Amino acid sequence: MSAVSIEESVVSGDNYVETLSSIAPFQGLPEAVLSILCEHSERRTYSAGQTVFSLGQYDGGEFLVVLSGVLRVSVTDGSTGAMLIEDVRENEIFGLEIAISEADPSSFQQIAVNAAEDTDVVVMDAAEFRSLAGGRPSLMRNTAIYLAEQLSAFRLQAKTAEAAPEQRVYAALLKCISRDPVDGRWRIEKMPKHRELADSAGVDETAAAGAVAVLIQEGIAQRDYPGLIVNDMARLNQLAS
Repeated sequence: MSAVSIEESVVSGDNYVETLSSIAPFQGLPEAVLSILCEHSERRTYSAGQTVFSLGQYDGGEFLVVLSGVLRVSVTDGSTGAMLIEDVRENEIFGLEIAISEADPSSFQQIAVNAAEDTDVVVMDAAEFRSLAGGRPSLMRNTAIYLAEQLSAFRLQAKTAEAAPEQRVYAALLKCISRDPVDGRWRIEKMPKHRELADSAGVDETAAAGAVAVLIQEGIAQRDYPGLIVNDMARLNQLAS
């Protein structure tokens, strides 16, 4: 498996067949298959704020099933410094599609993972999982169905975003955001004019102005002339997706 963070607690000798059986893509699998999965995995706990994978550490060698708590996954755009943040919650999985794909580890160097709150996970070795799935049709079928559902949900989400002008505005704003090297806050150094933002998002100027106003009214962002400070990047990412 990948390097283990010194901040984590590893729980050994734990059989969690019943727990896994309630989580897709493990639902409905024979108990024998679930038992083998448990034998080739380990359970870890992280306290709120602890690092699971620092930037550049994740190599795709394992994936994490969240039993409780929240993993916060951050993906940094190397060219702009903007960051996409996604929360992986209870009964959800981080990295399964990466584990199956056997992609080049250099593709994941912009990923960082932290525990947003006290979090309990099952960690499965990617190579072991591929080997197990290759010899067990029920596991391979469940995995294929799970990944297909995830892809369908992503495509539907993308189509929804196309129909929502404000979402396109928020997505355009994300490209302008970078972390302040001094105070660590997320900010836009110089806000584009509403006309420029509208053109970038493919919406009319009124929609662009209204979307920015909502961010400020809800406290997600605040004016910092000539720019903007983003107080809640996770929420902005949700609005943009």
